[in-house]
Amino acid sequence: MKRYNSLYYFLIVLLTMGAFASMAQNGYGLKILGAVSIAFGMLFFIQLLYRLRNNSPENTEAIIELSALTLFSILFPLRLFYISFPYMEWLLGAAGIILSFVYLQRMIKRFTIFKFKNNYLALLFLVFYGSIILFTIAMVTVSFIPRVAMFTGIAAFILLIIFLSAALLKRKFEVDGENVSAFSVIAHFKDQSLLLISLFFIFFLYYGFTGIGTLPRIYSDEYPQAYFELVNKAETGKETPVNGNYKHEEFKEKYDRFVKNNMAKDVE
Repeated sequence: MKRYNSLYYFLIVLLTMGAFASMAQNGYGLKILGAVSIAFGMLFFIQLLYRLRNNSPENTEAIIELSALTLFSILFPLRLFYISFPYMEWLLGAAGIILSFVYLQRMIKRFTIFKFKNNYLALLFLVFYGSIILFTIAMVTVSFIPRVAMFTGIAAFILLIIFLSAALLKRKFEVDGENVSAFSVIAHFKDQSLLLISLFFIFFLYYGFTGIGTLPRIYSDEYPQAYFELVNKAETGKETPVNGNYKHEEFKEKYDRFVKNNMAKDVE
């Protein structure tokens, strides 16, 4: 991952800029967010190809992780642009479940290794990876069970705050006769945990502040604002689907038909 760190940092900056541009009612903000998600997917896919070429048993876990992240990064911008196809949400959910199991396995592995070296540090890794797992669950359940997504997101954020507070209060841990910090140890892990926790933290802050009205919601000029209000009701569980369909889906279908008909009249 280290060779891609500069690209990751650059994409995170672009992600933040795109979010603020969109909240400032600039239509290009959403396009930046979509492009950044696709760029993340391409980076994950490049790393996946590298791992597949180096076919060794220890690469299996990394291949599964990068496959799930690639799929997640491809599907997420589709959700941003409200583009859907059959079973898209199920594919997104499957990617999230696979990712959760990968990090659950790593959480157990890291704890088992470090509990004999420094038990306090091992407990911190439980909290750190537990936060990633809960954040992942929150991201994939927001469309299926919004209430579960809300509670798991809050729990993940609390675990992250606990980890950061404990790691900052006790900056040095003795491991194999050396003094190391929790952050330096995690930075040497060969996974995407630091990147994921950074992205999840940004998304949680956005959803949290927009939920209480401190920040405006992400804006797109492709559809009327009423459409996004209906989408928000569906995502927050304030609307019950009728025959498996939400009102925003019906609205989008009628609006697209209206635009198509008017474009045809203009051509005539």
